[in-house]
Amino acid sequence: MRLFPNAKRAKARLLAEFQGRRILDVGCGASKTPGAIGIDRRGWQNRPAEVQMDIEHDLTVFPWPIEDDSFGLVICSHVMEHLPDTVKTMEELNRITRHGGKVYIEVPHYTWFESFRHYEHKHFFSIGSFDYFIKGNPHYRTDYEIADRYIFFDDLTYCLGIGFLANLFPRLYEKRLGFIFPATSFFVTLQVDKSRDVVEAETSHS
Repeated sequence: MRLFPNAKRAKARLLAEFQGRRILDVGCGASKTPGAIGIDRRGWQNRPAEVQMDIEHDLTVFPWPIEDDSFGLVICSHVMEHLPDTVKTMEELNRITRHGGKVYIEVPHYTWFESFRHYEHKHFFSIGSFDYFIKGNPHYRTDYEIADRYIFFDDLTYCLGIGFLANLFPRLYEKRLGFIFPATSFFVTLQVDKSRDVVEAETSHS
């Protein structure tokens, strides 16, 4: 059992927050989140025969067969690094998430050797990579606000105090200490603020 912060605990908090609401697990493979709707490509390798996807779709083909504003919570765990078009994926996650909903993304940290080992990884991410998609950036059709984020380490590195310092000063950690004390992964939770779209929709119907 892990003694220090980990992704399971972060995800459990979100699942409790969104209990009873529609949840989508993107690219879930054989480990779909209980109670969630799963979307993944047909013929996913090594998928047990008893594991069925609710929506079978190639995630590199846009748009996904999901209506706008369909889900309160979208989970995207260790998937983003496998998808070639980060921008289109982030815009698609934004499209299918309701106003006030959240998108949970977990990816390997770029300093972790596993980031480079897997031949299907298309991109490497730092804790600030998703800041570009914050609402107001005119280059992307996204409405995100940072709700939470955290860099994870192995237990030994936590014992040395690096985990605490890295999350207190993430930019300094990545710039000076990242490859000395590699992180394993990180998550970012993005809240979707479509307030402008909601106001415009209400105005058009008045």
